[in-house]
Amino acid sequence: MLRDFRYFLSSIGIVKSSIVLEDDLVLSKVKEEAVKDFFFKYLRGIPLDYILNESSFFGYSFYVDKRVLIPRPETELLVEEILSFSLEENAKIVEVGTGSGCLAISLALLKPNFKIIASDISSSALEVALLNLKKHKPNNLLLVNSDWLTYAKPSSIDLVVSNPPYLKLTDPHLSELSNEPVQALVSPGGTKSFFDISNQAMIALKPGGIIIYEHGCFQQNEVVGVLKESGFSNIQTIKDFQGLDRIVYGYKC
Repeated sequence: MLRDFRYFLSSIGIVKSSIVLEDDLVLSKVKEEAVKDFFFKYLRGIPLDYILNESSFFGYSFYVDKRVLIPRPETELLVEEILSFSLEENAKIVEVGTGSGCLAISLALLKPNFKIIASDISSSALEVALLNLKKHKPNNLLLVNSDWLTYAKPSSIDLVVSNPPYLKLTDPHLSELSNEPVQALVSPGGTKSFFDISNQAMIALKPGGIIIYEHGCFQQNEVVGVLKESGFSNIQTIKDFQGLDRIVYGYKC
């Protein structure tokens, strides 16, 4: 908690040296109220990123609030893998379920020649993504309000990337995520989102196109099975920083 509090204080302009050296440090009324608000929210279990309305992803800063998931370090692996693929310079990339837009925007900034579409069924999430789009100003990214890939033309996309909802309603981890949007976390059976996206991606991807997912650490076999059932081949899996199964991708023949 102390580390989070120090980070919060620095965000409102109070540096560590001021706290240590100035016994008579007097806060302005605004900062005093901000400190009270911090403790009120923090002690209720609200994550620091939501309190600060800021989260870091791939070295960039993004606005976040309770309309979107907080970006996780594991999701950065998706960006790293996409950058490692031998894609055309002007490849068309689609992120399904963009949330805050952190992945799509990071990719757009790193690869300005890519043509990127970031979609989400949640108009509230897209409002947050739009704030981040205006902040970072990539000129190669379009936001789309859509249910998965229903808008996409057949054989028009080079790569589909998604960190879709993959928890079951009975998942014990769900209680730890009570502040985050349940729509972005839960999928019937834990795998329905993978089935829906994979089947639509098989139509939308060009021959040789790639689909890449982040999934739950115990879902690898299920997601690999979904990709095989949808017709994808040369399926590869990747572990995260903790050695847990986390990423899977495959190719459209």
